[in-house]
Amino acid sequence: MNDEQAPLRGSAAALEPAALADPSAPFTQAGARGQVNEEPAPASSLTQAGARGQGQGGAASASSLSLTQRLLAWVREFIQFGMVGATAYIVDAGLFNLLQHGPLGVLAGHPNTAQFVAAATATLYSWIANRLWTYRGRTQENATREAILFFFANACGIGITQFCLLFTHHILGYTSALADNIAAYVVGFALGTAFRFFFYHYVVFTGHTRA
Repeated sequence: MNDEQAPLRGSAAALEPAALADPSAPFTQAGARGQVNEEPAPASSLTQAGARGQGQGGAASASSLSLTQRLLAWVREFIQFGMVGATAYIVDAGLFNLLQHGPLGVLAGHPNTAQFVAAATATLYSWIANRLWTYRGRTQENATREAILFFFANACGIGITQFCLLFTHHILGYTSALADNIAAYVVGFALGTAFRFFFYHYVVFTGHTRA
């Protein structure tokens, strides 16, 4: 047994000087392991994180810009709608007075007929102007259907005005000229205009057939 243990002790003794000769070896390995653990995150991870941050910021900016653009589009559409309505009113009133009180007096003594012809002409003008200008690019392929919906919207607008006048004059009992004008041309006109604007936007001019 002593003879077998002697070579083992000799081998151990031979290994000890080698370990003493390079005492930094264990520390070097430990330091290497520490360096591996403390290595900075890969550049690709930082790039992806930055890209995600930029993407979120870009999405917020795009959303804000999109909201602003939609708001401006609504304002522009309402201004054009109002300008067409104003000129249609001039056509309506002007043609009525021309037919009723003009030099030719074509429909003199027939105010209802003159008003109907003037209103129909103004409505036709309004449809063409809105189709070619206000809602250009959103017109429908079926122009007949679009025209029917447009005239229906205007008829509903007139009905709203008539209801306001009927309600104040015959139900509430306000029969003065001022009350009639406020009911018809302030409250009724405002409600009828709002109805026509949204009806045009969501029902009449909903196509995407023209640029």
